[in-house]
Amino acid sequence: MDTDLDHIKPGSVVGPYRVVRGFKGRGGMARVVEVEVREKYRQPTLPPRLALKVAREEYQDALVAESDYLRRFDHPGVVRIYPLAGYHRPVYAARERFPFGWGWYYTMELLSRKSLKGHLTSTTAGLLRPSSDEGRPIGLLKTLGIGRQLTRALDHIHAYHVINLDIKPGNILLRQKRFQFLRSSVPQVVLCDFGVARDTRYPRSGLLGVATPAYVSPEQALELGKHHQHLDNRSDIFSLGIVLYEMLTGIMPFDNILQIVDPAYTPAPPGQIRRSIPPQMDDVVMKALAKHPLHRFQTAVDMQAALDQVPTPCDWEAIGKRTFAGVTLAACLAAGSWGAGNLQHLRAPTPTLGPTRTVTPSPLASSAPVPTPESTLLPTATPCEPTSTPAPTFTPTRTPRPMTPTFTPTPTPGED
Repeated sequence: MDTDLDHIKPGSVVGPYRVVRGFKGRGGMARVVEVEVREKYRQPTLPPRLALKVAREEYQDALVAESDYLRRFDHPGVVRIYPLAGYHRPVYAARERFPFGWGWYYTMELLSRKSLKGHLTSTTAGLLRPSSDEGRPIGLLKTLGIGRQLTRALDHIHAYHVINLDIKPGNILLRQKRFQFLRSSVPQVVLCDFGVARDTRYPRSGLLGVATPAYVSPEQALELGKHHQHLDNRSDIFSLGIVLYEMLTGIMPFDNILQIVDPAYTPAPPGQIRRSIPPQMDDVVMKALAKHPLHRFQTAVDMQAALDQVPTPCDWEAIGKRTFAGVTLAACLAAGSWGAGNLQHLRAPTPTLGPTRTVTPSPLASSAPVPTPESTLLPTATPCEPTSTPAPTFTPTRTPRPMTPTFTPTPTPGED
């Protein structure tokens, strides 16, 4: 293990990135750290925080090959690689000077630190077991859900002629999604670490580590012994069978690599170790663990179809969580409405009674102006008197009529 890579500390600058948290993982010849994109290199299409994998310059071919494999994939069950920030065209691996010297790196999505290995090696209280000889089985429901997800992920990478060759619980990480616990108790898993993967059409130019012997297929184990073997997608199916066996029983099907390569040794079916496992699940696991590749599932699609035939138990855990969440929400709404009603009742005397009393007389006040047209009709009769009052203005013209005595003296001359 290359200890020079440990010189990358939080705060170190790696191209357009800055290390914000120590090491998230350790590989044989590489390290994975959590970084953030420096402000001037941020782009809307890139998440602000990523996982960065770095290796020394002598492992350039291996790291570039791994980034090339990840660049082909686009599946929720496979870790996603991102183009490096600060480039006008998509660049997925670059050379950079580190405290230990020159090295190569690429960035991928930042996943949870939790892995399937943590589920298998932890107790019900969440504490790590002191011994790894026996783990904690996670039950049929989660085993079926995780197995179906992994078969879909394997089918995707096999379609691009890539085999992983290092399928184990430590390389199966969990993706955290909001309210996932309400949908299902089965976590969403992501297959990562393609450091020893290869394209079946071409020879691998380099490796970033070695496969874990406890999870290799017989043909891959023989290749570790320097025997040339042709490996294909059925090697991944065997490794997945070991993972399913461990999830169901909590123990490994093979104690050592000699039992893996021994064609006469066959592990006990999971149903003999735990009686609750149905026979259909036994058939799937034991067929995946067949020593000869011709006796296994030939494709991941075939294995997925077999897993779909296994009866799926009821997800009581998710149902219970949904019920509890619904009851809690209803109780919160009821408490909120009750509290709002009491609050309104307490505040009611001051603002509410005042307006109600002022509003009730308001219609009476509004009705008072209604009879005003009648009062306007009465003054229409009164103008009759004012029309007669102008008559005295004409009386001065009639006042000269009393002056007729001026004509009374006229008869006196007649008398003369």
